[in-house]
Amino acid sequence: MSKCFYGFLLVLLLTTYHLPLTADIKITPVANISLLGGQYFLEGENDSFAGNADIFFAPVINFSEDTALIPIYQGLYSGTKDVRELVGGGTLTREVLDNSLTLKFTRKFSDTFKGKVKAGYKLEYLKETEDEKLGDGLFDYNRLIGGIEAEQVFGGRTGVRGRTDVRVGYDFYIMSYPNYSSLISQSSVVIDTATYTEISENAGEDVLDYSTHELFVEGLYSFNETTVGKISYDISYKNFKDQTIVQSDGSFSSKKRNDFIHLLTFGVAKNLKNFTAAIYNSVQYYDSNQNSYDANRTQYNSEYYDFIQDNVMPSLTFNLKNNSRLNFWWDIAYRKYINRPSQDEEGNYKTSEITQTTNTTGLSLTIPVYKSVSIKTAANYRDATSNNRYEANYRYNYNTSNYFVGMNWEY
Repeated sequence: MSKCFYGFLLVLLLTTYHLPLTADIKITPVANISLLGGQYFLEGENDSFAGNADIFFAPVINFSEDTALIPIYQGLYSGTKDVRELVGGGTLTREVLDNSLTLKFTRKFSDTFKGKVKAGYKLEYLKETEDEKLGDGLFDYNRLIGGIEAEQVFGGRTGVRGRTDVRVGYDFYIMSYPNYSSLISQSSVVIDTATYTEISENAGEDVLDYSTHELFVEGLYSFNETTVGKISYDISYKNFKDQTIVQSDGSFSSKKRNDFIHLLTFGVAKNLKNFTAAIYNSVQYYDSNQNSYDANRTQYNSEYYDFIQDNVMPSLTFNLKNNSRLNFWWDIAYRKYINRPSQDEEGNYKTSEITQTTNTTGLSLTIPVYKSVSIKTAANYRDATSNNRYEANYRYNYNTSNYFVGMNWEY
């Protein structure tokens, strides 16, 4: 799998190597840094005041008007709690640290066509418990990524009615969870049964590691100078190299897990002088061949991870005096698991499948104070409700809120 990543990197280096060395090189740095502090509230209980930091830095290296190399560094630190979907459901995290570096090479072949090649690496640390050290988290991961993309413009200049921008591309990435391994693969218990022998031999060890092939296409259509429509479709194939399929008796087969993810997004945005309004809708279909076996209740659940989800995302951004910006947004998501049965508080299974509705609303205000420095405040509220009452493994019913105040610098 790593050969594919290094192949993308080799293409990037070779393409850069053949650039004309006599061209005037121009470097344009772009940066955005946010330093915020705030509090998180889960079910009404507040956490201690903590800090968040977000860093973006990209020195754009233009070799000519048609070619550019863009190294991009992104760093994120969150010291506040949050409920994040990690592996199959909502999990409470206390601290997050992200670092990623991406190299993008772009070449303009004509006024209407350009191509891109990219390669990158990301490392994320997730802390779940107070006594856990950052960097020792069960769901810490690193990701290698490579990709290619082409963009074609039809219909003339920006803002002209009928102009269409089409992007197509392919990404390949490898996800690795170095601190996570199957508990059964580490077991020292010896049971002289054929069932345990089969389980221990086929359970796998690096069960969360996977590689992904992703194809995407996106179209932007200008209705007029102020209104742009968007539609995109992504399809991903995830191959778990060491996670085998759970069978109806709780044992493991020799077949490996693989998932297909389909994502369709469409919407429209209108940009006026004093405000921007947008609404988008995303429909996701997650299809996995993995099953689940609840040994405590001897319950076999086929296609445990399959679901359909619909997200509606309206937003409003107001351009105020002195370049201040006020943004309101709302995200309502409805998810229905196709074959994951709901449970009561004690874990007893019911006949209905799990459904979950999540409402998230937020606002932010950015006020420039000196040159590129701004004061930024942000807050959001999330409420999740579900017909599933058993939450020993994942959170399905919760409400959270947070607020942040700090400084933002753009260059």
